[in-house]
Amino acid sequence: MLLIDKFLNEKLTMKLPRMIHFFGPDGAGKSTQVDILLKKFKEENAKVKKCWIRSPHTLAFILWKLMVKIGFCRTVSNPLGAVYKFPAVDRNNGLRLFWSLIEFFSVLPLIIKTRISLFRGYTLIAERYILDTVTTIAYFINDINFLKSQTAKLFYYLLPKDTIFIFLDSDYETIFRRRAGLFNVKTINSRIHAYGLIPKGVVEPKEFIDFQRKAYKILARSFNAFVIDTTKYSITETSNAIWELIGWD
Repeated sequence: MLLIDKFLNEKLTMKLPRMIHFFGPDGAGKSTQVDILLKKFKEENAKVKKCWIRSPHTLAFILWKLMVKIGFCRTVSNPLGAVYKFPAVDRNNGLRLFWSLIEFFSVLPLIIKTRISLFRGYTLIAERYILDTVTTIAYFINDINFLKSQTAKLFYYLLPKDTIFIFLDSDYETIFRRRAGLFNVKTINSRIHAYGLIPKGVVEPKEFIDFQRKAYKILARSFNAFVIDTTKYSITETSNAIWELIGWD
């Protein structure tokens, strides 16, 4: 019986991809679905790990805070009035290239760490990974065309060959309701009633989410991603669809 169990576990492990890469706007349900999937795999005794990488990374993060401190930044706000400051690296092509290269070299140690897990035979379930990094860089430098740049292609080269891409999408109104709904605030127009009841930073600016969604849709087509609009499906329906995609019976 032990030999049979070992054989079955090895067979299941061989069927798994090296990475399952989730991506999508903040609030689309990635964390929930990653945790559900991770739990299912562990119940099957699969050798899996969760990973999370999102820019800005290390040196880029330090430069971001420094630029904001000296006032070299641009600002956006969410419907509740929370202000977000980003480094003004979108002002010319030189700054755009500088920022993207800083991000590339900053993230390399984190990618090497995930590679070690892959070499050890783990399947990685990425809540955020390279596609999220590229999207965030594109937003910081305010250039959607960065997704097709040579620097972006360097990032894509670091993706494991055997990767399943899953794009979880959601519109801003739904994202707002999910976040603010935890505090009994139902719509974006509830700003007056919401003030003082929920954290002002409970949801990212609409401009940022809209940019994310635009970028992710481009990447979803480029990487032949499995797409689920989580505004249309329940958590259970979404997790069942993902499980069926992966092909475990």
